[in-house]
Amino acid sequence: MMLPRDLDFEHIRRYISIRDVADALQLEVSGKMVRCWRPENHQHGDRTPSVGLYIRRNTARCFVCDPRSLSTIDLVMSVLGVDITSAARWIAERFEVPSLPKGKHLRSRFRWPERFRIGTSDSRLDVIMRSGIWALLTPKQHSILPALNTFTPTNETKVKISYRGLARYANVRSHSTISAAIRRFESLHFLRKCRKSTDDGFRDCSAYEWTLENPKFLEIADAQHNKQRAEIEAERNLRAKARANRKRRTYY
Repeated sequence: MMLPRDLDFEHIRRYISIRDVADALQLEVSGKMVRCWRPENHQHGDRTPSVGLYIRRNTARCFVCDPRSLSTIDLVMSVLGVDITSAARWIAERFEVPSLPKGKHLRSRFRWPERFRIGTSDSRLDVIMRSGIWALLTPKQHSILPALNTFTPTNETKVKISYRGLARYANVRSHSTISAAIRRFESLHFLRKCRKSTDDGFRDCSAYEWTLENPKFLEIADAQHNKQRAEIEAERNLRAKARANRKRRTYY
């Protein structure tokens, strides 16, 4: 049944608790871990839960099944096998979701050009931003990426910078946070750590290579971009139907 209001998808993603949504879906939750609802993908049927709940980011991710983190809407879509609009309605029927104010435009970040293409911009971050990958990263990772980009020589794909340098320029004190960020970038396949030693046998200063042409990155980027476009279109359709309902009520 169509809800007689506009649904704020951004509020659903950011403020409806991922843990509460998992509970509402009747998933088997234990602390910050959830037994995967796709046991066929797991050895022994996911006897040891593989889905992590990341409370600060309000996302979930199965270490086996998911190439990227799942928002609350993504989680409902995956578990119930429904589309974006149906998932948003399902959440709104169970949780308090505010309506978008009448006449409010979609957030400005959705007003950027809709397509992204590798090689059409001098900025690597432009590709990551326009594809929607940026939205999958944490604030600390947002700080580290520009530092890597800034110190990459012009027209080159490799950059050499120490953890201490990244800590200084990205204002990230913890080396473990930097290490986790690099692993995250590698898992998304747009950066690769060059692991090699110097001629004298000592470990060289950390070096990284941008791999924005990697087919695996392009696949993830395309999926994320299409997902964002589908969410925007679903929001627009809901808003259009809500406006039509208001007009009908006015006439009758």
